[in-house]
Amino acid sequence: MGADAIAMARSRWLWRRLGHPYWFSVPFKGAPYRQMAKEMEVYLQREITDVPNISGNMFFQYKRSEFMVLKSASEWAYWNQPYYRYDIYQKQHDLLKHLHQKFGSDVLIVYAAPAVQDVNELVYLHNTQKIITSTNFRPAHELSGHDRNTFIEPGGHSWACSDATRLEVFDFEGAVAQLWSEEQDTFATLRGIGQRVEKILRDSTYRRSFEVLSELYGASALTDRTPLLKTYTTMAILRELSGIQWAVVHRSEA
Repeated sequence: MGADAIAMARSRWLWRRLGHPYWFSVPFKGAPYRQMAKEMEVYLQREITDVPNISGNMFFQYKRSEFMVLKSASEWAYWNQPYYRYDIYQKQHDLLKHLHQKFGSDVLIVYAAPAVQDVNELVYLHNTQKIITSTNFRPAHELSGHDRNTFIEPGGHSWACSDATRLEVFDFEGAVAQLWSEEQDTFATLRGIGQRVEKILRDSTYRRSFEVLSELYGASALTDRTPLLKTYTTMAILRELSGIQWAVVHRSEA
């Protein structure tokens, strides 16, 4: 459930690049987002019984790793070889920690740092569907009190710094599997997560910004008649405020 972007474009240059040149009137006049969203909601309501039970709800905080190759690097002594590292931003981390405290074992909240040195390598992993196996995952709450995390390989252990602490191997796929429950109701779970995240944001330092964006996006006007749209809007605001990504994953039946 999600969408990357919705836009209202009037640029002649952009439409020409998209193959729809014009001089006077825009080729696609547009439609109100709320009207489109209602149609999406009707469709989802009708099809919701066809959605498999979810196997896990996950919050991802993506990190761009730095590849450290000099012996003068701060954490070189823990590895004695080139290694990857990424910084922990306190305000961002405080929200992740708060989410973990509120959701507990119901939701997996992790930092995700691909073990790549440049964008070409990242594109290759995407095209070969190897990004997950090439990413170092670390539960966010394990990095509380630290400024950085370091690692040398995706599935290996980490050294969290500056108060150096060795963090043992984290089994990402195993953690996802443990979230599975045959009793989960997809529709109710999605709606419940959205409601709890909204409460967390209203109780956090992001409150004022959340209220402004809720008004801007029309979320404050949404009711229980459109619960999936309200959930999506809430999670979109979470991503815009903090950079936290949200995923709902289902287990395929053989």
